[in-house]
Amino acid sequence: MNSLCVAICQLSSQPKEDFDVNTELLILDGRDVHVATWDAEPRDRGFDEHVLNDRVDSLGYMVVNDWAFLEGKAYAVVERRSTTS
Repeated sequence: MNSLCVAICQLSSQPKEDFDVNTELLILDGRDVHVATWDAEPRDRGFDEHVLNDRVDSLGYMVVNDWAFLEGKAYAVVERRSTTS
């Protein structure tokens, strides 16, 4: 059984001139933190859910529940995709 993890997406607080992306996705998996960053235009409720799902998938996880949006951040429960074929 896969363990559940937390995904958090937020706009970057880094100055644009020093950091060429504006969106950060963090997946908290036990003691590991996986990060994806990209430059994107925020959409409804701050983020495009399809883009968030694609980014989570690219890190080897899948979204278990719908994204929740609170105070400018997006949250979801995710789990690592099985590596067995």
